[in-house]
Amino acid sequence: MNRLKDVKEQIETVKESFQVEDVSESRIKVYMFASNDLNFELDIDMSPVEQGKKPKIGFEKTIKDILGNINNTLSTMADWNEDSEIVNVLYELEDKLMESSTAKFTVMDEIYVLVGNYGPRATFEGKIAKVKLIDLRKNEYLITIDCTEYPRLKVEFPAKLSEKIGEPEDLRFVEKWAGHLFELVAELEYRLDLYERINFESQVLSKFSNFISKESFSFNPATGYISGDLENGNDRIEMDIDYMNGYPDVIPRAILNIRPDNPSKQSKINQLLEEAAGEWTPISIFVQHLDKIVQSVWGKRMLKDVKQNKPLAGDLYKCPECGAEFLKSSKDKEGDKFRCEFCFYGNVKRKSEKLIDDLLGKFAGEGGEGAGGTPAPLPDDFDDDTL
Repeated sequence: MNRLKDVKEQIETVKESFQVEDVSESRIKVYMFASNDLNFELDIDMSPVEQGKKPKIGFEKTIKDILGNINNTLSTMADWNEDSEIVNVLYELEDKLMESSTAKFTVMDEIYVLVGNYGPRATFEGKIAKVKLIDLRKNEYLITIDCTEYPRLKVEFPAKLSEKIGEPEDLRFVEKWAGHLFELVAELEYRLDLYERINFESQVLSKFSNFISKESFSFNPATGYISGDLENGNDRIEMDIDYMNGYPDVIPRAILNIRPDNPSKQSKINQLLEEAAGEWTPISIFVQHLDKIVQSVWGKRMLKDVKQNKPLAGDLYKCPECGAEFLKSSKDKEGDKFRCEFCFYGNVKRKSEKLIDDLLGKFAGEGGEGAGGTPAPLPDDFDDDTL
C-alpha cells in the first residue's frame, strides 16, 4: 500500500464533511461544531499513518474533560488498524460531543424552550414545531421540525432556503444534531446570514470589480467556494477562495496565482495575504484585502463604487467604521440614510440565546397552558405557501 497516497486520500475525504485548514502535506486543522457552546479546533498529524501507526490528534482540554483520553474512549482510535480512516474517528468524536451537549430534556421541554426563545416566530402543534427564520433582508423562511421520533428529528426547508444553505438531509450537522432545538434554529439562521455575507463578497467580485473575467467566475453557495480569474492585459490572477474554513472568525483560505509566472509579483501577493491574515477581524470583508493586493501588483484598483458601479476615483468618502471607500456623490445622495454595505454584512455574527433554565422556568414550570401540553395554535398568517 502506498501509505502517503492513502494519507492524501483520507485528508480529502475529511474535507468533504468538515471544515479543514491545511498545515502541511500530512497535517491538518479540523474545525468541529457540536453546539453553540461546544466548538473545537483539532490538530491532526497523519504522518504516523505512513509508518502503520494511528494518527496523532491534538485536542483542547475541554474534550478531555468530556470524553477522557480519546485514544482509549473512542473505539475508532482504540481499535485503529491499517484499514481505519480518520474521517470515521471524527464522526465518532462529533457524535459523542453532540450527545454530551444535550441536557436530559423531554421533547416538550425542548419545544417550550424553542417557542420561548423565538416568540411569535415559533409555534407548535403536538410534537411538530414551526419556526420562521429571518435573513438580513428580513425575508422569511418557514421551517418545520418534526419531533415525533425525538431525539431523531425530521427537518423540512422551503425551496428558497435550500437554494441558499442546502437540503436538510445533505447537512450533516442537521442529520446528526444532538443539541437543543433552539440551538439548531440559531445555527440555521446564522448559516443563512453567513450565506448572505459570502454572497455579498461574490456579488462585489462579479458585478462591482474591474478585471474580473465573467466567463471564469463561479460561486458555489453549498461549499462557500469562489473561483475565477482577474485579467489585466496579458497578466492574470487565478483566484480560488474557500470560505468554509472557519470564516468569518478567520480569513478565508485564498490561493492567488499570477499568470504568466512572475516570482516577484507572486512573492508580493503571498506577503500581502499573510499581512491580511494578521490584520483579520471577524468583521473584515475579504474583497477589501483583495483590492489592496491588486493595487499593489497592478497599480490599479479592483473595486468600484458598490452603489453606482463606477470607478473609485476623485472625491471619495471613507467609512469611519471599516474604511470602505465610496464616491462622495454616493454619500451625498443618501445623506443621513447612508448605509455602508461592508459594515452591514461584516457584522454578521451568531446571536445570543436566552438562558435555557430561565426559558424552562417561564414556559414549562408556571403551570399554565404551555406546561399542561396544550398545543399553541398556528396564527392565521403562518402559511407555508407564502414562503
